[in-house]
Amino acid sequence: MAQYEQTISFRVCVQPSAIASKGFWFKENPLDYAFPATLAQIILVVVTSRLLYFLLKPLGQTKFSCNLLGGFILGPSLLGRNQVIRDKLFNPKGASLWATMSLVGAIYSMFIIAVKSDISMVKRTKLSLKIGVPGLIFTVAISLGLGIPLASFIPGIKGGFFPIFLFSIISFTFFPDIAPALEDLNLMNSELGQIAMSSALHFEMIQWLFSTVQDIATKDKAIHGALTFISAVVLLVFIVYVIRPLMVSIAKNTPEGQEVKEFYVVAILVGALVLSFISDAIGCTFVLGPVILGLVIPDGPPLGAALVTKTEFLVSELLLPVFFFRIGFRINILSISDWKSFTILQAIIGASYMAKMVAVTGAALCCKISLRNSLLLGIILNIRGIIVLTLFSRWRYSQLLNEHVYTQLVLSVLIGNMIATSLVHFTYRPHLRLGPSPKGPRIRNIQSVQSNSPFDILCCIHNEESIRNLTSLLEASNPTEASPICAYIIQAVELVGRAVPVLVPYKKKKKEGNKFNRINSLTHHMMQAFLNYSENSSGPVLIQSFTMIAPYKSMHETICRLVDDNLVPLVILPFHENHQVMVDTNVTASIRQFNNNVQEYSSCTVGILVERGLPGRLTMSHFSYNVATFFIGGPDDREALALAARMLGNQNVVLTVYKYIVRKKLSEGNYNEDEEMETGLDESMVDEFKLRNNGNDGLNWRDIEVEDSIQLIDSIMNSQGDYDLVMVGRRHADSSLRDEEMSEFVHYAELGMMGDMLASSDFCGGMVNVLVLQESKELSRNYGSAFRSGFSKDLGMK
Repeated sequence: MAQYEQTISFRVCVQPSAIASKGFWFKENPLDYAFPATLAQIILVVVTSRLLYFLLKPLGQTKFSCNLLGGFILGPSLLGRNQVIRDKLFNPKGASLWATMSLVGAIYSMFIIAVKSDISMVKRTKLSLKIGVPGLIFTVAISLGLGIPLASFIPGIKGGFFPIFLFSIISFTFFPDIAPALEDLNLMNSELGQIAMSSALHFEMIQWLFSTVQDIATKDKAIHGALTFISAVVLLVFIVYVIRPLMVSIAKNTPEGQEVKEFYVVAILVGALVLSFISDAIGCTFVLGPVILGLVIPDGPPLGAALVTKTEFLVSELLLPVFFFRIGFRINILSISDWKSFTILQAIIGASYMAKMVAVTGAALCCKISLRNSLLLGIILNIRGIIVLTLFSRWRYSQLLNEHVYTQLVLSVLIGNMIATSLVHFTYRPHLRLGPSPKGPRIRNIQSVQSNSPFDILCCIHNEESIRNLTSLLEASNPTEASPICAYIIQAVELVGRAVPVLVPYKKKKKEGNKFNRINSLTHHMMQAFLNYSENSSGPVLIQSFTMIAPYKSMHETICRLVDDNLVPLVILPFHENHQVMVDTNVTASIRQFNNNVQEYSSCTVGILVERGLPGRLTMSHFSYNVATFFIGGPDDREALALAARMLGNQNVVLTVYKYIVRKKLSEGNYNEDEEMETGLDESMVDEFKLRNNGNDGLNWRDIEVEDSIQLIDSIMNSQGDYDLVMVGRRHADSSLRDEEMSEFVHYAELGMMGDMLASSDFCGGMVNVLVLQESKELSRNYGSAFRSGFSKDLGMK
């Protein structure tokens, strides 16, 4: 009988349920079916997260916080308490599909962050190591010192070794957590952001190893942990020694300037899922394989950039909101009932946050970082993100945490991030240096350069078409043994496929295998052209070349730091419409914003070079340059005249100066104190210029009197000639020519009224190069005309 019962079989017939509805016309509710319900959920989640980001971004909130907050709002703590919303819109029947979709988003997000990561960044600064080590050790010591003895008073935490891992992870700062937050806050290229990311990256491998050990140590049986460890090591070896050479080969075999083949991109993206499957199957966290794969893929173009460009937007704007929503949706404040354990856990978390802030602040102060920036660095390193949430969710699924503790941990991350990012957003100023402010004013303009000292110029280039005009400008600036020129040549490259902005010095002989060899041979050609000019110039010209890889929106910060560190008096930027046929429209707009940012924040004179004509006649044996300068008055025109005075020392330069006097303003005599001071400075500089160049055959000086600004414009438009370069100041002392008065007639505000007119096709047929100069706004803003008066007497035109 027993044998008969063992062989009996049953057949159960279950009617398959439809996943899509027939429609309203058949009296069916689409939300009763999985497919339309899932679409409705995705739409609701994405719209909610974007709406929250739109509303909270001005308060310094990041996409991470808004996505998590959206899940909290729609979850059982608030709107999810409604029976209709819970049963119809977020039916438990679709939970598995929803969970799978969110985890795919987490997999690809971690993969993309790993692809963009630059491990070599840890070698570039010892400062981050000095700050990161105390921050990690002290915080872990405090967290474990409080957490292990008190863990027994928190019922929702499993015993054994697990509390050690839990309270250690709370102390860690993960690079993938802070990098997206800094990107949202536009601080990736700031000094503070660079140190924060370097500090986190120093210990990234230690923290991932710690997380893997936690997975192994919490297995039910020792043999299972040993097998997991061996499998993880085999997986690591396979990725590093088998997959990595393939990735490098793909990058090297892709022709310069061409995209990686679509087949490789698809294969790598599928490979990330395969490695995630393997990682989960061997008992490790499911993101281990994709993260290691991302780290071995060469970042930047061509391979890393292609992967990021094709996948990042979809992942960050669609899949990640779903992942964070699922995290926030599982938060249930109503589950918190034991307020004693709640208080204990929050006290431990708070102590961990304070410990990291105190340790990082103290270490930063020892490194001569200002108190304000030290505190902000401590706040940034307390930001949490996708890594800790993934670990919390995994522990909750593995029954290592109960719902009560899980809710507390996620809420602490949400509230802590919202406070931290708001404080950073409202208190940090990227254009201010990390250390204490210098006691004296930072004076850097062309007038401050003495005739017997080097003349430093920083030139930014986006393509090779600007090289000839820049070398002609350098040659015209009269390099001599007494006053050589040091030119900092910066090739600006938009950050694509990398997480961290970099400034890479150009080396003629590069080491084989250096990752930056992949920037492409165009860089070599451009830098070599400047080096060739340096070797053949009429006077000593030192070329220091760099490649700057950064987002355009924060690229100006690197320029401003170089200016401050090297006391550069002049920056030359290419006009955004130069050679626009070679540049995408979106890139053109980004370059324009970059130029505006440099004009706004630079502490030296900024010149925008509008390339409309041919470069000066520069050959190995002969150079000639015809320059015109329009002087109306004001600090910017004085800078133009100071550069013209230096050029006039070159016997191959012919200079024509048009000095305008507006009779209407003289007759009215309505000068205020600042205008009188500016007029005095103008007259003093003009007199000094004439005295020093008396008898110079290369100078043509023309004093022109006009009745008003209308006659002034007409006179300038009639002053046309065979010029190689025209120089003018952006702002002028005459109030009728200021930007706010003439805004409706000016197409490009960054050029000013006169510069915009000279760069138009109405002047010399639009076939002359124009250099528009602007003295540092900081000089005018902080010190004013009174300061410049004494400054000109001491330093001007020596």
